[in-house]
Order: sequence, then C-alpha cells, then structure tokens
Amino acid sequence: MARLGDTLRQHRERMGITLEQAAEDTRIREKFLRALEDGDYQSLPGTVYTKGFLRNYAEYLNVGAEEMIALYTGERGNPEAPRTFRPMRPLVKRSFIFTPAVFLPVAVLAGIVLFVGYLYYQFTNFAVAPRIEITDPATDAIAQSAEYVVRGRTVPDGHVRIRVSPGLDPIGEIRPNADGTFSASVPLKPGPNHIEVQVLDAAGKVGEATRTIQFSPTVATEPQQQQAPQLILEQPPNGGTYTNAPVTVSGRVDRSVASVLVNGTPVTVGADFRFAVTVNFAAGQQTVRVVAKTATGGEVQETRTVAVSYNAAIVTVRVTGGEAWLLATIDGTQAPNTNKVFPAGQVLTFTGRQVIVRTGNAGATFLVYNGQDLGKMGETGQVVERSFAFQ
Repeated sequence: MARLGDTLRQHRERMGITLEQAAEDTRIREKFLRALEDGDYQSLPGTVYTKGFLRNYAEYLNVGAEEMIALYTGERGNPEAPRTFRPMRPLVKRSFIFTPAVFLPVAVLAGIVLFVGYLYYQFTNFAVAPRIEITDPATDAIAQSAEYVVRGRTVPDGHVRIRVSPGLDPIGEIRPNADGTFSASVPLKPGPNHIEVQVLDAAGKVGEATRTIQFSPTVATEPQQQQAPQLILEQPPNGGTYTNAPVTVSGRVDRSVASVLVNGTPVTVGADFRFAVTVNFAAGQQTVRVVAKTATGGEVQETRTVAVSYNAAIVTVRVTGGEAWLLATIDGTQAPNTNKVFPAGQVLTFTGRQVIVRTGNAGATFLVYNGQDLGKMGETGQVVERSFAFQ
C-alpha cells in the first residue's frame, strides 16, 4: 500500500505545483504540508486539526480526501486514546480538604483551558496573511513631485487601504484588478513620508507593506533658476506587457506646462491638464519617453519600459489627404463595411492570420503593420494591393 506522504507528493509534482505555491493557495503553512509529505507526524498539530489540513490539501490536489485520512489514521495509529475517570464522590464535610476527588475536576478544567488555548494558538499561527507587494517604488525613494503613484500587487479579492504619515488623510479603499494589481496617487509633504499599504482578505487576515518616500521639492537658489513643471505619468506601467495592441500613454501635468512630447511627438493637453495618446510599437522591448516643458524653459521627463508582442497580422489603415476606395480581405473573407470610398481622416484596423488591403488612391492610404509605420501605399490615384501574413 502506498504511503500517505508519497501519494500527496506524487499528485502535487504531477500537477507541477511547488510546496510554497500550495501553501499560498491552501492557506496551510508550508512546514505542515512538508511534514505530511515526509511522514513527520511529530511536527503536526493535534489529530483533529491535522485531519482538517489533510482534507483541504487532498481536495486541492484532486485526490480522495477520505482515502488520505484513512492512510493517515493507519500510519499514525491512535495516540489520543479516550481517557477514563473515576466518578466524583460528594464531599461529606463542610471544611475544604484537597483530596483526589477535588483535584480531578480541577485538572479536567485546566486541561480544557489548555486545549482551547492550544487550538487558538494553532489557528492564529496556521493562517497565512494575504500576500502584498509594492512594485513602485520598489524600495524607499526620493520624489520631487507633490504626488506619487504607488503601484503594487496582492490577492484579487482583497481590500487595499493606504495611509500616509505624518498628518495626511488616509487614501480611500482600493479594489485590486482581476490580476491583483492596484495603483493610487498619494499626496506627499516635504520631508519623509511613511507609506503604509494594508490588504484585508475574505478570511479577515491582514497583510502589510511599507515604503518611505522623501519629498524634496525643487527650490530656486537664484532668481533666474527655472522651476521644473509637474508631470505624473499614469500609463503605461513600467514593465507592462502588450499583445496585439498599441500602448496607451496617459497622465497629467500642472498648469505651468506649455507642451508635452511622447517619444518626440507633441500630444494635446486637455483643459483638465490631462493627456492621453496611443503609440504603435514593433515587437520587443520598447521605451516610452514623456517630456513636459514650460514656456520659460523648465522641463521634466518620465520613462517607462514595456514589452510588445504579436500573434496575428494587425494592419491599421489611415486615409489622409483625400478620399480613397478600400477593400480588405481577412483570411480569405471580405472584411465587413469595406469595398467602398472612405473620406479623409478615416482609420480602420484589420486583424487575422492574413490581411490583404487594396486601395484606389495609394497616395492617400497609409499603413501600419504590427506597430511598424510603412507610410503611404503609393502615388495619388494609383491602385495598389498589399498582403500581410503572420507566420
């Protein structure tokens, strides 16, 4: 008959799961899971508690829980045999005498108290706090802006709260995204700011991470020194991954900013001092560089690195400088709403394994394929067809 520990280990390894991952998913301490797989029953808590652990672990590994409990009972035996007690005899004297008849209930009561305390100790030490990680800033940091966008990752069902000390109001509750990521703009005061991020999971356990951000605002030492403008870059996240999609670059600036450039191209800043633009990149590691400038020459910049990949042919068609007749074919089928004349300013995107674009005015038809700007298809009035296939 297979041993309990070998059976559990084989199922876990077959599923490609590490002990650390299993402990995080089941909320069972890694040392208890290792003790079950090693047959080290002396390192496990009481039988009742251990059977609960074993049942949860077996269900997590998709193995019969009752069968595993039977193996555990057979291997460990029955170390907790039922106790028997002699019946208590009533006291016949008024004076207190410390006899075995008195000592026995006191000992039983003390045993119950110790057992309850033991269960409480096991529960509080067994439950694993939810994980939380602050990714930006990765360590304690120095900021020259009065606001800092704190980013992190935690359990998707958690409730995140951020507190800043000294003297600032707490940030409202934040709900993580489906992948557990979250972000929040944190106001800073000059000097050190202690950022405390807490997450509360559905089981009531609390995880916590902290950072210290030193806010050192730029101070002009001479009358002619220019004050740097404020730039808060909200998207893209540093290290973000984009598949079959352009990269959205967005953020906000203060009222002193006269222009914003994204990778050297000017973008429009709205009346609310926000900006947003999409940028097409070829596949690979790409850098996003945003520069904000004031009318008096002040300048500040932010950079992000993103990873771009494609698993299909994505063709963006832009009609500029005149109208053009367009016909698109995707994987052998005519694309809906094509085979007609489109006005200047029209932008169309086609996605498939093979995309064919035919135009009646090549000089007014511009193409972008998988992030690569191919320019216009030809000369004005020329009929041109281009085919793109993703291998």
